[in-house]
Amino acid sequence: MDSSNVLNSVIAAAYVQAAETEIAAREIEARIIATGGRPLLRQYGKPIDAEAIRQNLTLVSQLNRRDPKLATYLGVQASYQQQLELEQAQSKLLEQALSTATAELKERNNAAASNRYHYQLTGANPITAMYFI
Repeated sequence: MDSSNVLNSVIAAAYVQAAETEIAAREIEARIIATGGRPLLRQYGKPIDAEAIRQNLTLVSQLNRRDPKLATYLGVQASYQQQLELEQAQSKLLEQALSTATAELKERNNAAASNRYHYQLTGANPITAMYFI
């Protein structure tokens, strides 16, 4: 009877392990579905097979575009997301630099226009600052 109790405890432990694995696998499958992908077929209690996902280029592409964290977890991460983030950061820096340069040019143009207007009101030549006769 002692061996049957051991066998029963091993079976119970295997059942609990399969249930825990199934819960984790279903959560991953839910995230795959949320990206618009279709999860691959697998047996109950078996984990998600990252190698099988790696062979499905469409699913790999969807994971990399829409859920890069899951793609990294599954080991199918491409550099697409990092490259996109780098390009966006560079674009923001360029946008800031251009807006700063534009603001400086606008300020200089406004100052020059104000200067020309002042000379026009006083009747002076804006280049020589000499008064017209």
